Parts: sequence; structure tokens; C-alpha cells
Amino acid sequence: MKIVAIGGVAASMSAVSKLRRLDKDVTIDVYEQGDVLSYGACGMPYYVSDEIKHKEELVARTKADFTKKDITVHTFHKVIDVDDTAKELTIKNLKTNETFKDTYDKLIIGSGASPVMPKWNGINLENIHTMTQFEDSVAVKKKLDTGKYKNVTIIGGGFIGMEMAESFHTRGLNVRIIEFFDQVLNVFDKDIIEPLHEYLTTENITLNLSEEVQSFTGDKKVETVVTNKGEYKTDLVLLAIGIRPNSSFLKNSNVKTDKRGTILVDRTMQTSVKDIYAGGDCATIYNRQLQAQKYYPMGNNANKQGKLIARNIIGENVKIDGVLGTIVIKVLDKQLGKTGITEKQAKELDLPHKTVKITGRNHAGYYPNAKKITAKIIYEPETFKILGAELYGEDDTALRIDIFVVAISKEMTTKELGMLDLAYAPPFSGVWDVVAVAANQAK
Repeated sequence: MKIVAIGGVAASMSAVSKLRRLDKDVTIDVYEQGDVLSYGACGMPYYVSDEIKHKEELVARTKADFTKKDITVHTFHKVIDVDDTAKELTIKNLKTNETFKDTYDKLIIGSGASPVMPKWNGINLENIHTMTQFEDSVAVKKKLDTGKYKNVTIIGGGFIGMEMAESFHTRGLNVRIIEFFDQVLNVFDKDIIEPLHEYLTTENITLNLSEEVQSFTGDKKVETVVTNKGEYKTDLVLLAIGIRPNSSFLKNSNVKTDKRGTILVDRTMQTSVKDIYAGGDCATIYNRQLQAQKYYPMGNNANKQGKLIARNIIGENVKIDGVLGTIVIKVLDKQLGKTGITEKQAKELDLPHKTVKITGRNHAGYYPNAKKITAKIIYEPETFKILGAELYGEDDTALRIDIFVVAISKEMTTKELGMLDLAYAPPFSGVWDVVAVAANQAK
């Protein structure tokens, strides 16, 4: 059996690595349009900030590592067409510009996503960067290391934008964030994010909320960002307004995608075409609460999908349990986490719900350096079943969201969570942990 994988990062390489462990005899070929494989994209902001000193630390496995496993990787090769009837691929060698054909028995698509690039005037000026590929982080860091950059503008206050705001701030740069919506991190409820807005201002990070970028100006290099509210001088722009799945090479195939171009898969990660599987930032993933396929481009999801694809290729026929849209993020000294359904989503979905929000401490108040944690729970008013949770605070905040992940996955109520046997010792928690206190406040 011949397996071909498109893309050389999380989903594809997780799939082929697992597949090789499960079957020593299958033939495996990987086509990757770049040069670097299996890198930790989520670590790129910390390389730019110089907290991670060497770019090689982001790379989990090299081409040579996969060769040792009898996995053939073709770098600088781009798949440009898929004929699913003939089970044939058209591939372009990006170094020679030559094209050729290859065939497959099973196809794995892990082609990832590319940054959204609006058709703004001046968008092709120098020093306008994105942060989705390994090479992006190398290019930005190389420029910052010259010491010639002082003012940085980030377009977009999502996860990449906020992580890069920390990265630039850590390097002592003046940071401005321009966000179209009236809050950063729009996947959270606004009442959780408002304290973050205040904190960022105290850290001298400028927030331009509810503001729309219109163009860039400059002589070869970007010098000014023009919006519907003003003009701002800048030395470098980081564009982070979203990503779009890489799926255009499927246009002549029978593989179904949504309007965004996201590849639609079932719970076995198979596409609409037999023997073609997809995972990672180019594909949907099952949400167990909503019982529907959704788009959550996260590295941990991609790795789970990859392993599942490998198991199903060898005939195990296993389904993914599903995800909850769990997210954690650090922004300077603040930590946030969310899982399940937010209050905003509950309203949009017209779900009966109530909320409770409390502020407690990360450990016993009398133990030194106790820090505040705000916990919000969204729950069903009749059954008290937990629908979602959000956290905001400092030390020890983010990973507490995992308690809610388990609670929602097991359909627990606030009453059950409130009396759960959570660990206690003064350096780690109060007698009643902030999670339990919030749950017990649900009425």
C-alpha cells in the first residue's frame, strides 16, 4: 500500500509517524512545499522575543530523522492538483519548476493554512510580515536583531496578534494593536477581556479598537498605517487578521470544502472521497458539544487528527471523541483560558443559560504572593449542567481550565464540580479552590 501525505508539519507528520509504527511495510511519501518539517509553530513568538535562542529548538524532527524511519520526504515540492478518480497527483518541483505525476492508494492532506492578505493599497511594501510559517519568524527576528526597529504595529488582536504583542514588548519595542472589533481575543466574552485592555494600557501597549485598516504608505518600506480613524507611523507591521485553509489544489477534485475552503471531514477524518483523509489547519474537527464539524486550527488538534488518520488507514475505524474549543494564552503577566460555550455563543445559539463570575486567589490568601483569578461559568439554568468556562488572571490561571474540560466532557453540573475533591495546600489553592467557589455560586 502506498501512502502519500501533503504537507510536512503537524497533522501529516503525526499521521505518517504513527503509520510507520503501526505498519513497517507501507510505502510513505511526503510532499512539502517548504524546507522545514515538524516545527513548533506555536513557539515562533518566543523565538522572535529571543526567549528561545536558536531556531533549531523549534524543530521536532528533521528530514534525516524521517529518512531513518523509511519515510521519503520531498521538500520544495508543491501539490497543485488532485485527480481522485485516477488517484493521481500533479506535483511541482519549486526549485526546477518542473511538474510530474504521482499516484497513491491512501492520501493524507495536512496542507495547513495561509494568512489572510486583504487587497489594501501598499500591502506589498517591505517590512509588512505575517507569522504562520517557520520562515516568517526567522525573517522578523533577523530584522529585530539589527536594533533598527522601534515602532511596531500589529493588525489584528487574535491569538497570533496578542502573542506577538508580548514578543515585541519583551524586546522593548513600542507596540500598537489595531483591532476591527471592540475587543481583542474576540473568542472570549467581553467582560473577561476588559481587564486585559486596562492592563495592556498600563504596560504602554496602545490599543486601537473598533478601527479598520485602509492602506499602508511608504517609500519601498512601510512607514504609515492608514485607518478609518487616523494615520500611525511605524517601522514594521505584523499582519494577523486570520488564516485561510490551503485547499485550492483540490478545485478539480470531488473533495468537499466549505465557503472558507476548509476541507470537510467526518469523525474518522475521512473526506467526502474514499481513501482521502485530512487534518490540521486545512480541515474541520468535530465539536462534541455542538455535535457538528467546526474549524479550530490548533496544533494539539492537528496531532490528534494525524494519529487518528493513521489508525483508520490501517482499518481500525475509530472516531474522534471531539473537542470543545479549549484555548489558553499568556499575554505578558496575564493568563487566560476558555473551553466550551461562551455567554456570547449561548446567546447566538439561543441556548437557555445562566452565568456566574467570581474573583478569587490562585492559592491561600495568607500564603505569600497570592494573585487574583477571575472565573466565569456558563451553565444550564434547569439542570445546572456546565456549558462553558473562562478564566483570567496571573500565575496558575490557564491550566485550571482543564478542570472544566473534564467537567464538560463528563456532563457534570455546577453542584458536582463544587464538591469535587480538588487538591488543597496553601501554596497551590485555598481550602475552596476558585473553580469550586465559582461552581458553588451558581444559582
